[in-house]
Amino acid sequence: MLAVAAPANAGVPSVTISESATAGAAPLTVTLEAHGDAASYRWELGNGETAEGPTVSATYGPGLWTVTVTATAADGETAQASVTVRSVAVALLPPATSRYGGPATFRGSIVPALAGEPVILYVRGRQVAAALAKADGTFRLSVPRVRARGPYEARTPDAVSAPVRLKVHAVLRATFVGEPTVGGRLALTARISPAAAGRLSIRLYRDGSLIRKARAGAAARLAVATDRIAGYRAVVRVEPVRGWLGAVRIARANVLCSRPAPGSRDVYGDGLVYRYYPGAGYQFQPLLSFAALNNQVLQRRCGAVRRLASALRARAVRSGGAAYWEYQFSFAGGPVPWRSGFAQVVAAQALARAGVMLRDPALSALAAASFRGLRRTLLIALAGGWWIREYGFTGQVILNAQLQSIISLDSYAALAESAAARLLADELADATQRLLPSFDLGCWARYELGGAAADLHYQTYHVELLRRLAASRPEPVWRRTYLRWRRCLPQPPDG
Repeated sequence: MLAVAAPANAGVPSVTISESATAGAAPLTVTLEAHGDAASYRWELGNGETAEGPTVSATYGPGLWTVTVTATAADGETAQASVTVRSVAVALLPPATSRYGGPATFRGSIVPALAGEPVILYVRGRQVAAALAKADGTFRLSVPRVRARGPYEARTPDAVSAPVRLKVHAVLRATFVGEPTVGGRLALTARISPAAAGRLSIRLYRDGSLIRKARAGAAARLAVATDRIAGYRAVVRVEPVRGWLGAVRIARANVLCSRPAPGSRDVYGDGLVYRYYPGAGYQFQPLLSFAALNNQVLQRRCGAVRRLASALRARAVRSGGAAYWEYQFSFAGGPVPWRSGFAQVVAAQALARAGVMLRDPALSALAAASFRGLRRTLLIALAGGWWIREYGFTGQVILNAQLQSIISLDSYAALAESAAARLLADELADATQRLLPSFDLGCWARYELGGAAADLHYQTYHVELLRRLAASRPEPVWRRTYLRWRRCLPQPPDG
């Protein structure tokens, strides 16, 4: 570009200016050259500096700068020429934070201001937004969906901003999926987007208590137990990698009993078990009823558990803080009514399980009352420990009742967190280990101490109970006896 000053008369020198640039990014270095017939040239560079000579160089910060050269002829006549230099600076300010996949608005300014100047936002060389500057040089650039942290640059026709990066929160989704009913299939799912943003940290709470901690990659699926009524809360966090921001989500689910379909009929009744006894007819059987309650809990039949537990609670006989379930018929010539230690132990286990499953403290309290009833008249002091009295009116030392009672007491002690029940279970186990040789017939067992060999039904039951004890207790005698007695049981036919 040439800037020309017209001569006022024949003695005035001619002068023009050529420059390497009149606009560009700050700091802008410009080389200026004066052309004409003058004897000397003096420059006012516009930035407070001056220079002499036909060619000069100057560096300009952001702004509009007017450069003037004064040409002086040999006779002292002067002439001037001027040129304007625009040194442009673009400032780009990202939002404080943003969310992956969400919108983000960048703000910025151009110095010197030029109304309507186009500004384009780029990320990794790709255009993502555009705007026009206002009269004061400010601009706003809106990105509809953030997919990258950066680097972002704002470009004008003359300048480019310094690159900036976003602080981006990863997207975290966490929810319970499936059927939140007792016995249903329920899982916690969590996912980070994008996957490269970090890892998952999960804490799972049931009824306010932490039950599981887990760490995973960008996605996780955790199965959730539905064996009881419960309230679940999951606190899921993103542990971000460098350059990303974390996120937290809380998911909740309430596991409840499933409701019957409208118009359906209850065909199960209360679930109490009755058995026919010659001369007495059908009679309520407490032990079998509590065994049925245990089975309903294991099958996750929430409604059936509630009905049967309610029916059993109504039949409890209270005495001195204990609860009993009585047999209302004579057995082996004994008195009526009578009680069973075996039934009390299984009652404590089944009611405790039902109380946990239904989140019903009244059932848990009833389980504790059943356990308290054991120590009155339903234990026999024997072999340095205790033996369960299956029939409260006899002193029979029956093996299957003892083995099952150890298993049921271990279960009750764990559910109720009862040190007394744990101690009693150990005392039952101690007495059993000492007397087990007296029941042992080689590879078969007696039904009761001093009695005849058990029939096949009870011997099969003995072997199964020993298998369960071997799996849950550390003493080697349970496994040794199980393996030896199992060999004599009839094997099922092939095929």
